[in-house]
Amino acid sequence: MKAIWASTDVGRKNIVFGIALFLALGVVVGIPLTVDLFGGSMLTDAQYQIWKVVHAYSVFLATINGFFGLAIDRLDLSRRQKQVASWFILVAALFGGVGRSILVLLGALGAFGLVASFGEVAFITLGAAIFLVGEARLRSRRSPALAADARPAQR
Repeated sequence: MKAIWASTDVGRKNIVFGIALFLALGVVVGIPLTVDLFGGSMLTDAQYQIWKVVHAYSVFLATINGFFGLAIDRLDLSRRQKQVASWFILVAALFGGVGRSILVLLGALGAFGLVASFGEVAFITLGAAIFLVGEARLRSRRSPALAADARPAQR
């Protein structure tokens, strides 16, 4: 664990938020779903289906935040670019995981679900675009060295 924290700076908030989101909406929401799976229904069929989707989105976004947090600090980007991308991914999880859960609890998913989906997609796309630019820069820096090693010896 010390090695993970030592190699992350900007991505720490994504890792912590990913773990918190997983525990809050992955485990806590997963418990009623598991109880329903074994026949002890605490939810109606419609509620079960809605919470299953919210649970899946939350676990997915928690995983993305965790891995993004581990990877962002090694990219060839300025600290500001890393911070912006990091916040975009975190806000996407707020829209998709936390926002969607609040809408379900308030019974407003039908009215505002598209807003949550749009916010999630917009922010995750922006964060991913910055991430991919950094990855492309990192690969282009490594490419000349790899290309030289791959060339056959000249006679």
